[in-house]
Amino acid sequence: VRTYVRSTYVRTYVRTYVRHTHDDDVRRRSLRYVSLVIITYLRYVRTYVRTVLLPYLTLLTTLLTYVTTTYVRTYVRTYVRTYVVRTYVRTYVRNVRYGTVRYVTLRYVRTYVRTYVRTLRYVTLRYVTLLTYLLLVTLVSCSST
Repeated sequence: VRTYVRSTYVRTYVRTYVRHTHDDDVRRRSLRYVSLVIITYLRYVRTYVRTVLLPYLTLLTTLLTYVTTTYVRTYVRTYVRTYVVRTYVRTYVRNVRYGTVRYVTLRYVRTYVRTYVRTLRYVTLRYVTLLTYLLLVTLVSCSST
């Protein structure tokens, strides 16, 4: 970029100057002057960007990132908490008012008891089957002797 800018500006300046000037020494001096001005300006811009702009932008983006993530995190936490609490309270109040809590509790207890009974039935059936099998094997082995 630097080389391109230098060469473009210098070439343009020289072309324009050469058209109007026929003295070679003047042309050379003005070309040197123009190139020095451009180089100095580019160095100044590069130094300014490196020393002032870049650290400032880095600090600014870091702060903005930190602030936005902290704000979003806090907002989401607060929103989720209040939403969950509000929903739970609304549901609980509604259920207490209409007697649904008892119904839900009863349903839960019924489901638990059904599951327990099913499990017990399954296990009992397995044990009874196993015990019956062992009893039959024992009877067969005893009768054969």
